[in-house]
Amino acid sequence: RVIKGLSYLLRQRLRSTDLIGRYGGEEFAIILPGVEAEGALAVLEEIRQAFAEIEFDADGSKFGVTLSAGVVTCRRCEDAQKLTETADSALYEAKNSGRNRVVSRTL
Repeated sequence: RVIKGLSYLLRQRLRSTDLIGRYGGEEFAIILPGVEAEGALAVLEEIRQAFAEIEFDADGSKFGVTLSAGVVTCRRCEDAQKLTETADSALYEAKNSGRNRVVSRTL
């Protein structure tokens, strides 16, 4: 339910030109073509806040979930592995520094 909820929120908040893919068990990769660092941060921050407001229900118990994100911006992303590693590093920094936050890096 949680992953479906996040998937729905991403489809609602992102443009039709943006790419969304599941990356691992509970992780998603998002590509925002033509978006500068400030814009990407603003979009992910808005999604983070909206996701934190969703109330889920499992077996009659209500609960909430937070979202941590790693954002990487680059002008010419020619090394997909480096891009992925940098995004992963930013994500884990967000998780390890308290969760429910967005961490940004530039290549």
